[in-house]
Amino acid sequence: MPDPDLWAVMRPLMTLDHRIDEDRVQQEIRWFQRHPEYWQRLAPRMQRYLPYILSQVTARAMPTELVLLPIIESALDPYAFSPYGASGLWQFMRPTAKQYGLMMSSHYDGRRDVIAATAAALDFLQDLYRRFDDWNLALAAYNAGGGKVAQAIRRGGSRDFFALRLPRETRAYVPRLLALAAIVSDPQLYAVELPEVSNTDPLLVIALPGAFDVAVVAEALDISPSLIYQFNPALQRAQWSATAPLRLILPTAKGKDNGLASANRRLLEVPEDQRIAWREISVRRGDTISEIAAQHGLSSQRLKSLNLLSSDLLQIGQTLRIPASTQRETLSQSGVRAYTVQQGDSLWRIAQRADTSVNALVKLNKVGPRELLRIGQILQVPEANSLPTAAVRAPSQVRKIRYRVRRGDSLSRIAQRFRLKVSDIAAWNNLPTERYLQPGQGLTLYVDIVGG
Repeated sequence: MPDPDLWAVMRPLMTLDHRIDEDRVQQEIRWFQRHPEYWQRLAPRMQRYLPYILSQVTARAMPTELVLLPIIESALDPYAFSPYGASGLWQFMRPTAKQYGLMMSSHYDGRRDVIAATAAALDFLQDLYRRFDDWNLALAAYNAGGGKVAQAIRRGGSRDFFALRLPRETRAYVPRLLALAAIVSDPQLYAVELPEVSNTDPLLVIALPGAFDVAVVAEALDISPSLIYQFNPALQRAQWSATAPLRLILPTAKGKDNGLASANRRLLEVPEDQRIAWREISVRRGDTISEIAAQHGLSSQRLKSLNLLSSDLLQIGQTLRIPASTQRETLSQSGVRAYTVQQGDSLWRIAQRADTSVNALVKLNKVGPRELLRIGQILQVPEANSLPTAAVRAPSQVRKIRYRVRRGDSLSRIAQRFRLKVSDIAAWNNLPTERYLQPGQGLTLYVDIVGG
């Protein structure tokens, strides 16, 4: 039996008046008609996220038109980032995200977590609907803020969204959603071919039994770290910690291959002391690079390299990452050493102690990945000169944004806000670094959304 069509599931549950008699709605409909490539470009993201969002909207008996809102907000890009700090599928600003319980730390940004952010966004929308008792006004308030909408109602003496004087972006925002909903409700009427999206949730959610490194999870489940980052964009570091939900999201197809029970079993089999290759320490008053390095069995240069430090200067409260275990076997000059299997050893344990992978041991020794080892068996173990710095943090996600200068802005202030260099901003915009900025001036910025 074929999977149900998501659009067909949505249509009978649509309850909003799409106001197709309004010029602004018709204008947006024409845009969608003129850009068929827009639909196809978003098709993979629609399949990844819309079934889950639909399940959450219908569970709350909310209008299914709201399922389309992240398309308007972020084009379903979890790394979408506005010049003024809104982030994620639902484009939460930090204050609102905190108000609705989204965790944000150096390890995790809940605004990019489809599960957490969807729950928060629907809570927010329900609160706005209770306040205004009208979905168009609630949507306008989601975009512009409840205060601006309330003020527009008072000044206009009307509760009809289309009669209110609101910010230009908001005046286009609600009609765009209504136009999108109108097309979904009857694509043939508007001669638009919708992409095929099945109403099968492609997300498999696995509860992690504790803190884990991404590399360890990837090894245990025999998947690539890139797949983990692709489906877990909320990760800021290459690690799940106590400051983030211990939740792994994977594509369902992969889950069917391994089985949810099998995935849970494999993760539980990883010894607790081998789940984390890295831990973080906080710099205290009087700490120095050399003292910290010595305390943890590292050279000063190695500690600086692992933390991408260009000098010995430290700040109180600064976070440093160090290997969870610094015990290393003595290696031969050939880059490969012999290791004698001890009682309780497995390829997994040996690989972890040697800072290598099971696959590397399998290839080097021509053994099976699940092969039982004999006590006294000699294995060749590859040299691991250093722990990869890439294992410390999630991959960069650089986005080009257009920033509009506000009163009081300077190059240094903007650079600090977006963790950029003044010289880079100046070079991207062909500006002298000493030049004053003018309110309203446009700047092009290349921002790493994940950061470091």
